[in-house]
Amino acid sequence: MQNETSKRKIEHIELALLESVERKEMNWFDEVILLHHALPDISPDEIDLSSNFAGKPVKAPIIIEAITGGSDLSKGINEALAIAASEFGVAIGVGSQRAMLEDKSLIDTYKIVRERAPDVPLIANLGMSHISTEKAVENAKAVVEAIEADALAIHLNFLQELLQPEGCREFPELFSNLVDISREVDVPLVVKEVGNGISGEVATLLESAGASYIDVAGAGGTNWAVIEGSRSGGLRRDTAYNFINWGIPTVIGIIEVRKHIKRAKIIGSGGIRTGIDAAKAIALGAHFVGAARPFLVSFKREGLDGIRSLLKRMIEELRLSMALTNSRSVEELRLSRRFVLTGRTLEWALQRNIL
Repeated sequence: MQNETSKRKIEHIELALLESVERKEMNWFDEVILLHHALPDISPDEIDLSSNFAGKPVKAPIIIEAITGGSDLSKGINEALAIAASEFGVAIGVGSQRAMLEDKSLIDTYKIVRERAPDVPLIANLGMSHISTEKAVENAKAVVEAIEADALAIHLNFLQELLQPEGCREFPELFSNLVDISREVDVPLVVKEVGNGISGEVATLLESAGASYIDVAGAGGTNWAVIEGSRSGGLRRDTAYNFINWGIPTVIGIIEVRKHIKRAKIIGSGGIRTGIDAAKAIALGAHFVGAARPFLVSFKREGLDGIRSLLKRMIEELRLSMALTNSRSVEELRLSRRFVLTGRTLEWALQRNIL
């Protein structure tokens, strides 16, 4: 019999497939224009997309972000995602491992990812509610060890928790527990939002806590508060939809974090739908880009082949975008500032003094 967390995970998958869970306001990536280089001296085939994540090589700077786990349905999705990640040589994360902490029989719905993708970076995942306890380090070590993860992501889902009937409203010792986890868990720490973004000031705090990677997970993609509100129904659903445009857009979040941090690496996620979006995120300062819902939708439509097609297209679009900006490597694109900002993005950047 499924526990309540497993049932919630299935509901999350069903709701995440609805287009109504994405930010409605505007596409902030449209306000980032990459500088076209009309006199190329490189071929797309010469471009180096490779990088290193959590001590392991990857063939492209794309991460299949946390989606699911904790149910039979989740296991099938995770298996397909893992096979694709292994074939394309990209990093992959699992969904929140809260379910397996509550029910050890569900570990295999997460561990299938390591079994099917033994050589790529694998990211374990816990929410802020499970590290705001005396068992923070214990929980963190447990989820990493259970799936032989190469990194641990802690997701900051404050708004989602507030809209969840069974959610937490207080998070004592959250910062100090992040510090303890970064010191005592023997894998790099990723701290990520879930659709509301991270400001420069918060990024500074996260870096001081020991985060090796900061995933901005900004407004512009899937809004988990809306998913949670839709699951709850009634007034919570109405309240959630009133917050659908809440947060720091991904484009802005990357610029904010880049301006404030010194050591941590940036993951740009939240509304990444094409390889062109990925190129823009990298040009703004991201070391890696991530996406989740597009892979789930592709799986729903065409199974594993859908995921393969999406990854192939995104990687090719990224490669072409780099050729068109005369960027031989991901790092060259990231450091060269070959972009122009327009509209509200430029206004925000100037007002916040983050250019």
